[in-house]
Amino acid sequence: MAKVSVVMPARNAAATVVEALNSLREQAHLAEIILVDDGSTDDTAARAAALGDARIRILPGPQSGISAALNMGFLAAHHPLVARCDADDLYLPGRLRTQVDWLTRYPDHVAISGGFLSLDGQGRALARLAADGSAREVTGDLRLGRVLTHLCTWLIRREALLQTGGARSWFETAEDVDLQFRLAFLGPIWHLPEPVYGYRLHDGSITHSRRTAQLAFYDAAARSFAEDRAKTGSDALDRGCPPVVPDFLQDSSKMNASARQIAGHLVSQAWRDHAVGHRRAGLKLMLRAVAQDPRTASNWKGLAVMLAKSLLPRKT
Repeated sequence: MAKVSVVMPARNAAATVVEALNSLREQAHLAEIILVDDGSTDDTAARAAALGDARIRILPGPQSGISAALNMGFLAAHHPLVARCDADDLYLPGRLRTQVDWLTRYPDHVAISGGFLSLDGQGRALARLAADGSAREVTGDLRLGRVLTHLCTWLIRREALLQTGGARSWFETAEDVDLQFRLAFLGPIWHLPEPVYGYRLHDGSITHSRRTAQLAFYDAAARSFAEDRAKTGSDALDRGCPPVVPDFLQDSSKMNASARQIAGHLVSQAWRDHAVGHRRAGLKLMLRAVAQDPRTASNWKGLAVMLAKSLLPRKT
């Protein structure tokens, strides 16, 4: 079986890095963890080093953005399969064993992806995402700019990853989405919907330090580039003429607060539970969504509708 290098970009992650690293250290086929400490002012690196695990390599990061930190880790990887884990997230048990086994049996595939669990700041599960349906090839969707899951659920052949040139520094966010799309143009991607990753939502994350308009701009750019590449073989960024980036410092749109996203995940999971007959579980999640984000009217409306439906007799 091939061995795996896991790249972990980290910045001021002292509160969560040990839990993240421990979730990796228990995985089969793990050969090394490359922790890129990208300008931390806390003791992130010291806490990682204190674990005393020779598989953990700590590199001082370039402090030039998330893409540069990721690329440093990708280039430092020694093994034929590469994955990413953020320093505030988790790998679920058995993740690498399943994915390594699959890529070993299907050497023509560039990568395999999985579903994930979203977690709140305390590590409590919120929702199952990209975890529905059957196992399937998703190459065509990715080439059309349709993202399914988080890059941190992927296990990727290092050769293909290096062929893409890694993450592109033009992206201040959504660099992982863009990388997924470009990998799909190198060969087939398979998706196993079982959750393999725990994705933590909290205001200290990079995603939640961005404005909603900023996230939307880069997400749209990644999709547009993929569509362009499918038609012409290259994209505007390849050709040196990307769209003009707005001045987000002057942007009046709201920050992408984690409370709003957590509530959204709770609502989605509540309706999924309710649809399969788990009414009480769905109602509890909807109540949590209202408590998390009480100022959003649609959360209250959803709660009212679910309460009304819960009073109806079950179909026999």
